[in-house]
Amino acid sequence: MTTDAIEFTESVERSLALAVGALRRRQDPAGYWKGDFETSLIGEAAEVILHRFLRLTDDAVTTAAAKTILAEQSATGGWAAYHKGPDELLLSVFCYVALRLAGHDPDEPAMRAAAESIRTNGGVEAVDNPTMLAWLALIGLWPWRDIPLIPPELVLLPSRFPGNIYQIGAAARGIVVANSLFMAHRPVTPAGFDIKELFARPVATARQLPRPRAVRIATTLSHWYARHPIGFLRRRAIRKAAKWLVRTQERDGSWGGNWPQTANVVVGLDAVGYQQDHPVVESAMAALDRYVVTRNGQHRLEMWTSVVMDTALAMSAAAMTGDPGARSAAERAVRWLLTNQVTELGDWAVLTKDPVPGGWPYEFANDANPDADDTSFAVAALRRLHPPGTHAAVDDACARACRWMLSQQGKDGGWAAFEPMRWQLPGRDTLARIGFLEAPSADITGHVLEALGAEGQGHTPAARRGVEWLRRNQRPDGSWPGWWACYHLHGTSAAVTGLTACGVPGTDPTVTRACAWIVAHQQDDGGWGEDIRALHDPAWIGTGDSTPSQTSWALLALIAAGRADSEPVRAGLDFLIRTQQTDGDWDEPWHTWVVHHDGLYWRDSLLRLVYPVMAMSAYRDRMGGSARTSGSVRTDGSARADGTEWR
Repeated sequence: MTTDAIEFTESVERSLALAVGALRRRQDPAGYWKGDFETSLIGEAAEVILHRFLRLTDDAVTTAAAKTILAEQSATGGWAAYHKGPDELLLSVFCYVALRLAGHDPDEPAMRAAAESIRTNGGVEAVDNPTMLAWLALIGLWPWRDIPLIPPELVLLPSRFPGNIYQIGAAARGIVVANSLFMAHRPVTPAGFDIKELFARPVATARQLPRPRAVRIATTLSHWYARHPIGFLRRRAIRKAAKWLVRTQERDGSWGGNWPQTANVVVGLDAVGYQQDHPVVESAMAALDRYVVTRNGQHRLEMWTSVVMDTALAMSAAAMTGDPGARSAAERAVRWLLTNQVTELGDWAVLTKDPVPGGWPYEFANDANPDADDTSFAVAALRRLHPPGTHAAVDDACARACRWMLSQQGKDGGWAAFEPMRWQLPGRDTLARIGFLEAPSADITGHVLEALGAEGQGHTPAARRGVEWLRRNQRPDGSWPGWWACYHLHGTSAAVTGLTACGVPGTDPTVTRACAWIVAHQQDDGGWGEDIRALHDPAWIGTGDSTPSQTSWALLALIAAGRADSEPVRAGLDFLIRTQQTDGDWDEPWHTWVVHHDGLYWRDSLLRLVYPVMAMSAYRDRMGGSARTSGSVRTDGSARADGTEWR
C-alpha cells in the first residue's frame, strides 16, 4: 500500500476502535444486544383507543400517551410517519382521535391545526386501510357497514384450500384470525363524540368515495353473509378461531412477540366473551404493558423488539473487528443465541414437507413464527466466531437452521422472511401492501445466501437456485428493491453480499451492474442515503440524506465485490469518520427500516453503530490492516480518530 493508503487505513482503525468501545458498552449483562425500536406514534394512539374500547378506568396511560402525541405534532398540524416526512393521513387521524379520547377539545389550536391537516390530505374518508378503520369502528367513529369483514369461517378451510389462514403471511395470521372474531360480532364502546370535523367533504361518508372494485365487492358480500350466516358453521368457526388464538399464545403472554398482534387478539377474545380476569387475557395485558418504555422523558411504545436481529448483527460486527474484548463480548452472546433457537414446530410446519425446526424469531418470544432473515443473521454470526467443525453446539444449531431455511425456500428459488408465498386468490398486491402477504425479496434472499455461504453450502443446488432468483429479479438499472428496509440500497447490498458469499465473482456482470448502480448513487458528502419516500415515489430511489447505516450497506457490498481499494469506498469511510460522535456512536434520526410499506417504518438505535463497525472491519481486512485494533488506541471511546484525546 502507498503511504496515503496506510495512513487512511490507520484512521479507519482509530475510528473503529472508538466504535468497538461503544458496541461493547451497549451489550446487556444477559449477553444480548437490543436497540430502541422507534416507530411513528401509531402505536401510542392505538393504545389509547384500546384502553377506551376495554373501558379501562385508569387513564394514566391515556394521559401520558396524549402528552407524547402533542409533543410530536408537526408544524403543519399533523404527524409524520418518518423523519422529515410529510403529515401522514392515517397516523394523523389516529393521533387526533387519541387526543380527543384524552379530553382535548376540538377547538384547541393544536386540534384545529390537526383537523385542517387531515382535511387537506383528503379527510378521514380517504383512509383506505380496512383493518385500521376497524379500530375506529370499535369506538363508534366509523360505520362497520363500510368495512369489508373477515369471516371466521376461514379457520375451517382445509390447510391447502385457497384463502385458508396458512396462505396468509405469518406476520399477519394472528391479526387476521383475531379480526375475524371481533368482525363477527362488531362490538362498539362509544367514544362519546364524533369526528365530523375530519371529513374533507360535506356530510361525507366512506360509501360516497370511490373504492377499488375488489374492496366494494368484498364489503358487499361479507356483510351479506354476516347477516345470513350458516349458523352452525359460524358458531363452530368462532369456537375454533378462539381456541387457535389461545393455543398460539407465546410463553411471555404475547402473540407474535409484538404489541399489534397481541392487542388485536385481546380485542378478538373480548368480543367472544373472554373476561379481563381470564388468565389468558391477564397474561396478554401484562405483555402489552411490557412494550411501554420511557424514552427522553416520554411515554413510548416499542411495538416490536428486534433483539435477535440486533444480537446476531452485533455479534458479527464484534467478531469482524478482531478485537479480543469485542470477541469476548460476542462469545457471551453465543449461549443466549443458542438458547433462543426455536426447537418446536410452529405454524410454518403446517404446509412444509418433512418439517424440521431450527429457525430464530425476531423477538424475545415468537416461537410459532421464526423467520429466515434473523435465522440467516444468527448463522452468519455464529460462523464468524466458530467456523464449521470447531464448536459442536454451534455446528448442530447451524445445521438445523440451514435445514429449516431450505425448507422455506420458494418454488421460484427466492426467500421471503417467514414462509413461501402461497396465496392463490386475487388481491395479492393489495394484501401485500397492508402486510397480509409477503413475497420473496432480494434482501432476504441475499441474507440467506450469505448464511449458506458461511455454512459451506454456497454451491448447493438450493443456493444456485437462490443465485438465479437474484439474477432474474435484478432491475435493468442494476439494483434490487428490498422489502424490510429502505429500499434499493438495502436490497442491492444484500444481493451483492449474498452472491459473492456463494462464489459469484466481483467481475460477474450481475455484480458489476449492481456496483455501478451503488457508485452512481453516492452523495456529494461521500455517504449514501435513501429516503422512505422511495417506497412510493421512484424519483427518490437511491436518493436521500446520507446515513451511517445506509452508507455502510453500500460499503459492505462494494468491499465484498472486491472494490475496497477505490475512491468511492474511501469517500464513504471518510463520511463515517467525519460523522462519528465523541462516544464512538453515530446519530441517525432517519427511519431506514420498514414494517409495512403502507406507512409503518422504524429506526434502530443500535444498528446505526453495528453496520459502520462491519464496514470498517471489512475494509481493514481487505486492505491488509492489523488483525486487531491497534494496541495504542483504547476501545473505551476515549481516543479520536485522528489519534488525539477527546477533551
